Amino acid sequence: MRVGMHTVGRCASVATLVILVTAAGVAPVGASGGPKAGLSINGARKGLAVTFVARSSGFSAPVHSYAWTFGDGRSTTTSTPTVTHTYAAASTYSPSLTETDTSGATASATGTLGLFDCAAGQSQCSEALAGVGTVALLQASGPTGAGAPAGVDLFVGPFRIPDCGTGIAQAVALSDSGFSGSLTVTLQYTTSQPKHADTTCFSSQVPFVDASGQTVHNGPLPTCQGTPGPPCVQSIEMSGATVSKVLLIPPGDPKVGAP
Repeated sequence: MRVGMHTVGRCASVATLVILVTAAGVAPVGASGGPKAGLSINGARKGLAVTFVARSSGFSAPVHSYAWTFGDGRSTTTSTPTVTHTYAAASTYSPSLTETDTSGATASATGTLGLFDCAAGQSQCSEALAGVGTVALLQASGPTGAGAPAGVDLFVGPFRIPDCGTGIAQAVALSDSGFSGSLTVTLQYTTSQPKHADTTCFSSQVPFVDASGQTVHNGPLPTCQGTPGPPCVQSIEMSGATVSKVLLIPPGDPKVGAP
C-alpha cells in the first residue's frame, strides 16, 4: 500500500462533489441478516478535514448513537450519522464506526482511508490504495492546475448506495480538490457474483445522468459515449473472478446532468 506524504498543503477550497463507486457484485456485508453498519466519506471541507457518513440496515429500532474511531488515536460519539474529523498528516488510517439502536442492538464497520497531497510542480497527479480486502486497486489520476495544490482522499469500506445497491456491501469512495480536468479512476476487485459486474453504482452530492437517462443523485453509471460526459464508465474487463473498471469522474463541483 502506497501512502502520499508530501508537504504541499491542501487547497482551502475543496470539492464538494464526492463519488462513491460500488464494487458491484461483491456479496453484501453480513449477508446472513441482522443489523449492519456502513461507513464512507463525504466531501472534505478543507485541509485534512474529512467528513464521514454512516449508513445502517437491519436494525429493529432507530439508530441513536454513532461511536466513531478515526484511526489516529482519537474518537467521538454523535447522535447523527455524520461527523467531521481533522487529521494531522497525510497518511493511511483505519477509521471505524459502531452504531447502536434504541433497543441496544449494535453493528460495526471499518474502512481504510488514504489522504494524499500531490507533489508541487507536477502537471499530473496519481495516487492509489492497494490490497484492501477484495479491492486490489483504487487509483485516481488527473491533471492539476499550474502552481495550485491538489489532493485526493481514497476510501474503501462497507456502504449502501440508494437506488442501486441491494444492501451494505464493499464499496469505494473518493473526494478531490485542485484538479483541472477529469480524473481517471481505476478500480480492480474480486467478486463472487460476476454477473453483476456490468453495473457500477454511483452516489454524488450533485445530480448526474444515470444509465437510464434520468437526472439523479444515486444510481448506475452510463458508459462513456460523449454525452452527457463524465461521470461514466470507460471500460470493464473480466478475468475469472477479477473485475477491472476504468471510470471518468469530473473534478470539483460540476452540476453533472443538471440544467
